[in-house]
Amino acid sequence: MIFKHLLLENFRVFYGKQPIDLALRKEGVYQRPIVLFGGLNGAGKTSILTAIRLVLLGKRAVGDILSKKDYQDFLAEQINKTALTEDSNTCAKITLGFTYTHHGEHKKYEITRSWHSLTDEQLTLKVNGEQDTSLNTEQVQSFLHEVVPPGIGDLFFFDGEKIAELAEDDTGRYLKEAVQRLLGIDVLNRLSNDLKIYLNENGSKTADKDTLNKIKAAEADKQLAKTLSEQFREKAEKLSTHLVELDKEIARKELIIQENDGAWATDKDAAHAKLNELLAKKQDLQAELKSEVNGNYPLALAPTAMQALLSQLQADQKIKQAKAFSNELTSHLDGLRQRLQTTLDKQGEAAYNEMQRYFGQIINDTALQTPKLDITDADFALLEAQIADAGIAKANVDKLNKKLTDVQAELDQLSVRIERAPDADTLRELYQSLRQLEKERDTVSREYIGLMLKAKAYKQTELDCAKRLEKLYAGLKNNHSADKATLRVEQSQSALAEFKEELIKLRVTQLEQLFIDAYRKLARKEDLKFSAKIDVKTFDVNLVDSAGVTINRKSLSAGEKQIFAFAILEALGKLSGRVLPVVVDTPLGRLDSIHRGKLVRNYFPEASEQVILLSTDTEVDEDFYQALAPKISHAFEIEFNQQTRSSTVKEGYFWQDKIQEAV
Repeated sequence: MIFKHLLLENFRVFYGKQPIDLALRKEGVYQRPIVLFGGLNGAGKTSILTAIRLVLLGKRAVGDILSKKDYQDFLAEQINKTALTEDSNTCAKITLGFTYTHHGEHKKYEITRSWHSLTDEQLTLKVNGEQDTSLNTEQVQSFLHEVVPPGIGDLFFFDGEKIAELAEDDTGRYLKEAVQRLLGIDVLNRLSNDLKIYLNENGSKTADKDTLNKIKAAEADKQLAKTLSEQFREKAEKLSTHLVELDKEIARKELIIQENDGAWATDKDAAHAKLNELLAKKQDLQAELKSEVNGNYPLALAPTAMQALLSQLQADQKIKQAKAFSNELTSHLDGLRQRLQTTLDKQGEAAYNEMQRYFGQIINDTALQTPKLDITDADFALLEAQIADAGIAKANVDKLNKKLTDVQAELDQLSVRIERAPDADTLRELYQSLRQLEKERDTVSREYIGLMLKAKAYKQTELDCAKRLEKLYAGLKNNHSADKATLRVEQSQSALAEFKEELIKLRVTQLEQLFIDAYRKLARKEDLKFSAKIDVKTFDVNLVDSAGVTINRKSLSAGEKQIFAFAILEALGKLSGRVLPVVVDTPLGRLDSIHRGKLVRNYFPEASEQVILLSTDTEVDEDFYQALAPKISHAFEIEFNQQTRSSTVKEGYFWQDKIQEAV
């Protein structure tokens, strides 16, 4: 796939029509892969990346969880404000031309996505210059998702914020999701679920009315719990985004405070160091607290109910054991009677009758009792262990909350001292602002944890309903176990599970090697001790040193984290098997000169057959431009006009003319 041209019309900062030629140009017989865009902050670099993502991915360019109304609101926000002022029914439009080999045929495609502020979007497709009228908007989007799957698109079209997010993602959540999408595990899981649904529906055909009613009730409870869990999780995700923004603003304030450090008297250095120490300690405690509440901690919030549940389950276990004893005893009574008659003659019958009366009372007592909660021994042991762990987790949470309260008290005292420092009005204002942001972050963090706990509780309810359904369907399944269709489905499930396991092992091994190759290209010589190890069960991605010891990613510098992120993105992109253009916005912001040089010389020229870079003048400066020049097809400069509040794109790059004259 190669982009040929891009046309923006009333899109974000681009007023009217703005055509951009993306077709690669040759130098002799060699084709240069890089198209370079230069622009100051706010000029419109991100608008170009957003346009490419939006025209190809549609709603999925904005996020996986997005309502139709939110998407329409997003589209309305992308319409150029000047154009809207002139005409409230202004149409925004993005057109992208590209070549692509589809079903063995190399063709020219042109897609156009257009929308008004109050109407649904329209998506049209041209193939070799001819409009394809047989496809509606949804069908064209399906074709585009086949060309650029949403999960794959994130590996090729990304910005500096995505790199920073990936680099700072200590949980590994983003990588887990990317690896699973890339390996197609989600598709295999859906297929497995579909097969299970088929078996369940097949078994339901002969179910009695009472069983069907139980199934319907369990399905309804499960769906309700799933809906509520997803709603709370969605709200939590929005708060998570807000937390990230607050962290960035706090980091910015802290940087400003550090830059103003010279205004402090020398005896304030100790207080400044103590503040940083307390902030780091607070962050670590919050991370530990978050980890604890994400485990079995919610079970400790209802100790009386949990104890009652355990007591009932223990009573049920005794009943089941007594029933098992009764059944076993009954099966041996005839043999016992014969043995007694043979051994004791006439007295044997009397002895047998006495024993029968004794054990008969036990059997009758047992027969009158029924377990209220029929769960397996394994489930009982698991629940018992979880409740025990919950008690430990609660004790840990209480300790962590106490430590957090103490640290916050010290922070408040220290902040008051700092605010009262003489001749430091600016610093006092900064610290007041910082404290306000931290309080807001604490409030949002507590709300986030609360929502996650609710989501987890409903998720547990959903799982409990699923277990009930599993037992109900298991009873129905026995009636159809001999059906040919059922046998084939079960064989398919077994083969699918085996295929999934082998696929994961193979692709994870490939990804680890691709990462090592990419990292060696980008890292400094002293950093080459790092490699990656991916857990085939959890998809956790860990850095390990030459001795095989896992490295704490928090200990890496910002530059090292970004190099790690670029390396993993390149490895994931290559593993996908897709040949797509790479589009990167502001890629070098947090890197030192050595790491920047590595990316400029070893990553961008080889990242893909076509690489579109969107950079500021301080990222790709004169030196880096000269280093990239042999690989640059052509360059553009994005200029923002303060009077019209809009941008235009012209060919050239800041000091490009001066460099060419020198050459």
